[in-house]
Amino acid sequence: MRCNVGYRIPITLGNIEPLAYKPYRPGKIALVCEGGGQRGIFTAGVLDEFLRARFNPFDLYLGTSAGAQNLSAFVCGQPGYARRVITRYTTRIDFFNPLRFVRGGHLIDLDWLVDRTHCDMPLAFERAERMLGQQRQFYMVASRSDDFRATYFPARRDDWLQVIKASSAIPGFYRSGVELDGETYQDGGISDAIPVREAYRLGADTIVVVRTVPSQMFYTPRWVKRMESLLSESSLQQMVRMMQYHEKSYRRTQRFIEQPPGHLRIFEIYPPKPLASHALGSTVAALNTDYHLGRRCARYFLAAVGHWLLPRELPAHAHGPTRQTPLSVPSAADAQWLEASA
Repeated sequence: MRCNVGYRIPITLGNIEPLAYKPYRPGKIALVCEGGGQRGIFTAGVLDEFLRARFNPFDLYLGTSAGAQNLSAFVCGQPGYARRVITRYTTRIDFFNPLRFVRGGHLIDLDWLVDRTHCDMPLAFERAERMLGQQRQFYMVASRSDDFRATYFPARRDDWLQVIKASSAIPGFYRSGVELDGETYQDGGISDAIPVREAYRLGADTIVVVRTVPSQMFYTPRWVKRMESLLSESSLQQMVRMMQYHEKSYRRTQRFIEQPPGHLRIFEIYPPKPLASHALGSTVAALNTDYHLGRRCARYFLAAVGHWLLPRELPAHAHGPTRQTPLSVPSAADAQWLEASA
């Protein structure tokens, strides 16, 4: 059993701690992406910068809600995809419609979002399957509706989009939940908003986690406060129970990040202050601001420590297995689009 205390390296603009980082053998590397609705635009910026730099030394990917959506675009090798979904589709009234919700419908129409984006710009599942191959794993998190337990679904072409929908189904706002294998699931953020503990359980020695809020920050999401004024008493009791489960899980995860077990190293990329965007109802201007902030934070990460995670020869005193990992290369058209949007 692993004991001792691991090491957390905070990565954000203005923090010089990563500059003192020393190389080591990273072992099995995981990329973990937090949810956060439209705040996932920050993550989109980080991952687009990774794609631009052809930085993909990861063996394992885990994402929740918006994090699962962002990672889907990343493993499919489609830079700019998540940004377009968030800025062009989640800002439409077809997706986010308070009047429809008051009349008994969904506040967020995930069916429309998934179907429309799949029609207009489908994910490159074949490319993802080639990239993942037999050595890499990608899991998306959803929560069971009955007891809120987290379930980690492997990415498979036949139900990939349905799992994304389940991982993003905010309770109450997408009223029906999503059925998978005979069970109903809701937003993965209820039970495991930042699946770093699962990454560790799966054998990760190094975890790069992308947050959508400043490190160590916890607050009741604004959409929960809205729900309190709209739900019946029985539904409100269920919401309270769900939030208690969420808060307990989130705080336990935060402690895990701050004090990693064993020899685990966690690189935590996060915005230096609360983002301009919100989980829902953000302006396009705010989203674009946060996207570029994500790209700047990713550049800092790559310049400060990213090269130490790539396969390389290390001094004899470094410990851990060597590994050779293929890198993800964006297409010429995607690379040009990214350069133009930087």
